[in-house]
Amino acid sequence: MKTKNLPIGSANSWFRLSLLAGALIFGSVIIASVHADDATVPAESQASDTEDTYKPKTKTQLRKSLNRIQYYVTQEEGTEPAFRNAYWNNKKEGTYRCIVCDKELFTSDTKYKSGTGWPSFFDPIDKSAVGFREDWKLFYSRTEVHCKRCNAHLGHVFDDGPKPTGKRYCMNSASLKFVDAKKKDNDKKVVESPSAATTEKEKP
Repeated sequence: MKTKNLPIGSANSWFRLSLLAGALIFGSVIIASVHADDATVPAESQASDTEDTYKPKTKTQLRKSLNRIQYYVTQEEGTEPAFRNAYWNNKKEGTYRCIVCDKELFTSDTKYKSGTGWPSFFDPIDKSAVGFREDWKLFYSRTEVHCKRCNAHLGHVFDDGPKPTGKRYCMNSASLKFVDAKKKDNDKKVVESPSAATTEKEKP
């Protein structure tokens, strides 16, 4: 079968068009990569929270506000080392908040010693504060837990916890911020208590 040769002029035109198309595609890729860091979390992965006051942070903002392990855990669904994290053995009374958006997630009242090396809770403060999805990263099904407001990865939940729920919310310390109840109460008392100078002035 004979092949038809294009005229030299047509071949040159086709070659120029191919080069132009390639340049346009390459330029689009470069522009997209430059702006990728300023993009917010994809719409499909954003939290379906109704709190209108919260604005999702850009990747650039997250990298500035989080340290390396916090970013790895919350944004890349990583796992910190067992027994080598901030809260696995924390016995203080207080509240555990999301490190990204500051939402209250867990309290010391539901924290227990699981022996796993990670902070473990048998229940969140409010079940609507956390979201769940199936995770197959280890080639078997696990239930991943994330903050419902900002979509930050927190850890996983298992069915081997204590009563009354039978759940073990195995969380990463890097995804949490602990607020000490005693320190919070003391700070509140300082704000509410009048200073000695003010008291003296108020005397008749």
